[in-house]
Amino acid sequence: MWVGVWSWRRLRRRATTWCGVAAALMMGLAVWWAPRFHSAAATPAGPVYRVVTTQKVMALTVNVVWGTEFVPQIVRILTAAHVNATFFVGGAWAAANPALVRELVRAGMAVENHGYAHRHSNQLSFDENLNEIARSARAIQLAGAPRPRLYAPPYGECDATVLAAAAALHNRVIMWTIDTIDWRPSSDAGLIVARVMSKAQPGAIVLMHPTARTAAALPLVIAGLKAEGYNLLTVPALLARGTPTGDG
Repeated sequence: MWVGVWSWRRLRRRATTWCGVAAALMMGLAVWWAPRFHSAAATPAGPVYRVVTTQKVMALTVNVVWGTEFVPQIVRILTAAHVNATFFVGGAWAAANPALVRELVRAGMAVENHGYAHRHSNQLSFDENLNEIARSARAIQLAGAPRPRLYAPPYGECDATVLAAAAALHNRVIMWTIDTIDWRPSSDAGLIVARVMSKAQPGAIVLMHPTARTAAALPLVIAGLKAEGYNLLTVPALLARGTPTGDG
């Protein structure tokens, strides 16, 4: 009798162990398969160019993969003006500059995803896009920021494959309403300010980069928008104020 009980207990322990192994394997398969199933079965949301709203709100964004030396200055300008902006940072940049990522978080800025290595998204496969977004998200989190939920694809490239990869990782693709073109040497501070003020509208998203020209123009942009009654929000906060649209 005791032999029978012992055998039954051993058999039950083995069955429990194998069930645990099987469950782990199934979970791993689910994690691997979910993005691929999602891309095939669901229709990804389109890119967001602005938010439809009656409120006088706008968002300033800064895409960061270079221009590191200007980031602290831009943060100081925003902080002094009591404005929170959204920094879409590259994963490689975040990994190389964790102290700056933490500074952005401490200053109340939103830190979101700009891909890992600033590759041309439209030239990548679904899996390659998936890796660029996921790898960047991990780097941003390791640097000290919350997990990104928004993705600004490099070069503004967002074909169906890019959108599907972002959706599979539960990221919304964010574009822009107003391009300051501040990366171009001919775009001096006055021209940057004029571009923003001439196209300002409720729900608009302004695209900037960390350059000396941007740092010079930013106080004037903020003052001009505030004078017209605009409240400047992060992109996550802006999305909550109306209906995101692909109509720029």
